[in-house]
Amino acid sequence: MEKPELKNAIVEALVHVLYSIVYQLFIVPFDLWRKATFRLAEQHENGSFKVINIGGLWPFLSFIRMLLLEFSFDATTFLAYIIGPIIAIIAGFAGGEFTGFISILVFSYYFPIFSSLFRDLTQISILPIRKFISWAKKPAQQLDIDLTKKY
Repeated sequence: MEKPELKNAIVEALVHVLYSIVYQLFIVPFDLWRKATFRLAEQHENGSFKVINIGGLWPFLSFIRMLLLEFSFDATTFLAYIIGPIIAIIAGFAGGEFTGFISILVFSYYFPIFSSLFRDLTQISILPIRKFISWAKKPAQQLDIDLTKKY
């Protein structure tokens, strides 16, 4: 009786692995591109990319952070699917190489993965700065300062 159960488990595992590989290779890059596109459209609708609409203590620094960490990554990800095929066609006709055409198309399709990875690593690298700013904005009553003398 164990053999049919093992056979079913093997088939289910194989289907799961193949599905996961296909999903990661072909669906994830497009989903990342789609998310970047929706974020750009939301920025446009909300007007959140305008300095006038940014509140807070440091509006220009917030604008620079938004420009570097939100807009630039999303814009390059979005443009990869528009400009990438154009560059591939130009390279294919100008250079006459089919491999160059295909390699540029493949790179532009997978570019959202690289862009998202770099965006996440950049976000992680500035976490200490963001934590310090969050700590510095606290009122003195909330800071963990012990001024009592102990002899």
